[in-house]
Amino acid sequence: MKGSVEKGSNKRKANNMATKEKTHRRSDPTEAAETMTGMADKARKNYEQAIRTGQKFQEEAGQWWTRMLTQTAPMTDWQKNFGQFSAMASNALPLAQQCLEGAMDFLQKSGKNSAELMKKAVDAAQTPSPAESQAKWMEFWTSSMKATQNNIETVTELSSRTIDSWVGFVQETCRSGAPHTQKAS
Repeated sequence: MKGSVEKGSNKRKANNMATKEKTHRRSDPTEAAETMTGMADKARKNYEQAIRTGQKFQEEAGQWWTRMLTQTAPMTDWQKNFGQFSAMASNALPLAQQCLEGAMDFLQKSGKNSAELMKKAVDAAQTPSPAESQAKWMEFWTSSMKATQNNIETVTELSSRTIDSWVGFVQETCRSGAPHTQKAS
C-alpha cells in the first residue's frame, strides 16, 4: 500500500513539473518586459553605486592630499619623498595606461562580437524553414564558441601582460630605492 501511495505521489509531482515547464515555455511578452525592466533597474542601481563609490574615493583622496600638504615635516624630507613618489608614479602611469588600453580594446571588440551574435540569434529564431533555421542556429553556436574562445585567450593574454608589467615595475622600483611604506608601530 505504501509503495502505491509513493508512486501516485511521484506521478502527481511529475505532472505538476511538466505543467509548470510547459507554462514556463509559453511566457508572455509582458513577463519578458518586466524581466528586462528589472535588469535595467539593477544595472542603473549598480551604475549609481559605482558613481557614489567614485565620489567617495575622490573625497578620501582629497582629504589625504590635504593631510599630506598640511603636515609639518622638514622641507628637504618632503621634497625627497615627493621626488621619489613622482618618479615612481611617472613609471607606473604608462603601465596602467597600457593595461587600460588593452582592456578597452577588448571591451570594444567583445561588444561588437556580442551584437553580431545577437543578430545571428534573431535571424535564426525568425527563420521559418526548419532546415534553414537549424543551419543558422549551428552557425550561431559555432560563432558563439569561437567568440568565447577568443575572449578567454584575450583575457588570459591581457592578464599575463599586466602581471608581467607590474612585476617588472615592482622589481625596478625596489632596485631604484623607492621609499618603502613603513608599518605603524
